[in-house]
Amino acid sequence: MTDPAQEYPLEDQWGLLVEHRIEYLFHGLWVESGDVDEVSALLRVDPDSRRECGLETATEAFQTSSGEMVWMGAHSAGWTHVLAHRLYPYHPAIRNLGKRRVLEVRYNDHLRELEPVNLYYDGEQVGDVTPPYEEGGYIDLPDYRPYTSGIELGDALDLSRCVHLMLCMVGRITGRFLDREWVTSTRALYRIPEGT
Repeated sequence: MTDPAQEYPLEDQWGLLVEHRIEYLFHGLWVESGDVDEVSALLRVDPDSRRECGLETATEAFQTSSGEMVWMGAHSAGWTHVLAHRLYPYHPAIRNLGKRRVLEVRYNDHLRELEPVNLYYDGEQVGDVTPPYEEGGYIDLPDYRPYTSGIELGDALDLSRCVHLMLCMVGRITGRFLDREWVTSTRALYRIPEGT
């Protein structure tokens, strides 16, 4: 039997983002809760703004809106995935997600850099679970080392490779990688009211 902590995705994770033109818009949050409605309430979305749509419609809304938005739905058993727009690390909405793990992968378009795989719990960032640069190398939270087998970042800091490997790490932890079903699914798009 295969160890889920050492599996690989069927799809190149970076390739999926590029194919759907979200590689530089990507801000993913994986929230340890199987209750999507609870997560939306904790994010303090405007429930009246709910719109069921696909990824393409959500990214069009992101590109034409100056406000904070999320596209969200079930990810795997016990996890909800949120694609966020205009949120930032330590954003109050993220800090409000309570006593559960929240994993974050974000490309910072302003600084043109990929941020570490942040791990939050109870409103605080407790560290990062970015794969090490070499096998057995440093990892901020050693409890997550079993998930790093074969996905070391290496010396060449290639953006596409790093994003792919970081999303592999998150997929191993949450039990699901980004896949065709994710990019073709219909999920809830919400606005987060200013000042909440």
